[in-house]
Amino acid sequence: MPTTAMSVKVTEEQRERLAKIAKATKRTAHFHMREALDAYLNEKEWWLDFIREADEAMEDYKTTGLHLTQEDMDNWIKSGMGELPPWRT
Repeated sequence: MPTTAMSVKVTEEQRERLAKIAKATKRTAHFHMREALDAYLNEKEWWLDFIREADEAMEDYKTTGLHLTQEDMDNWIKSGMGELPPWRT
């Protein structure tokens, strides 16, 4: 995948911590910054997907009124999670 240069301002403390990690792992600071950025982006993308799915579920509930109660879900889990219980209106 092609790459592009980007600059990031960090504190002196962050720079020193990164240098220690790079030295201890025998990897470059650049490697660790890219790894950290990937981890951060993955987490944020997961969170945004979670919020989107929750919003879609709420819109579906508002449209259909169909839902399960916490008690329904608890009983379903206790039963071995076979067929879902019927939706409530």
